[in-house]
Amino acid sequence: MENEILTFADRHLKTGKAVALVTVTETTGSSPATPGQMIAVLPGGESCGTVGGGSSEAYIINRALSAIKNNEKVFSMSIDHAENGMICGGTMEVFANVLGNYSGICIFGGGHIAQSLSAIAHKTGFFVTIVEDRAELECEFPDACYIVCNPDMYEATDPAAGSDFTVICTRGHETDDKALRYCLKGNHKYIGMIGSKKKVTEIFAKLKKEGVSQDDLDRIYAPIGLDVADSAPAEIAVAILAELLLIKNNGTLNHKKNT
Repeated sequence: MENEILTFADRHLKTGKAVALVTVTETTGSSPATPGQMIAVLPGGESCGTVGGGSSEAYIINRALSAIKNNEKVFSMSIDHAENGMICGGTMEVFANVLGNYSGICIFGGGHIAQSLSAIAHKTGFFVTIVEDRAELECEFPDACYIVCNPDMYEATDPAAGSDFTVICTRGHETDDKALRYCLKGNHKYIGMIGSKKKVTEIFAKLKKEGVSQDDLDRIYAPIGLDVADSAPAEIAVAILAELLLIKNNGTLNHKKNT
């Protein structure tokens, strides 16, 4: 059973989902659980394993869901079964690790900038999704979820679902435009698009003419990244990630030596 629970948790972690792994550490009286029993809980409430069942288990699952929602990393709790309406009596102590509770970034494009950004974003703790219509580039992204998707299929497949941050750096103006239109329909914390000021101005003017609101245009970070890089793809990737972290962590543009 333990292998099944850990396999279940690992499978969902690899898709970017958070998993609360709850373990019974101690019991007294006639508790229905025994030390070492585990349950893995997903954000939607799906679970694998058991910590005794009944209303006490339901209470633990609800606590796990709260921890996932509030970005907690660990929690512990004591359960009095009688207080939860179970006639067995006894008590139970549990400890939980919330695994994979990190932000997701969806990168449209598989070129050199995307490759550098994916690598450093993964090391920073982001769950990275790459959306690209060229299947042969998948080998360049060993630490990302690689989705082969034609730009015309973005809305049907919804590849950025669940990603807090989106970065658009495809190989062409037209594909950037399609990715941007798709991202504007989502509720992302960050939408960034690569390109020159001239390109951005032209795209914004076109979108505004089509009825896109100024509020939506103001959501877009373009040209993308902080003004710290030259033209090298790796430096551009660092500039983009710095801007992402600025938004994610409510940071400032101050030098720490001056704060």
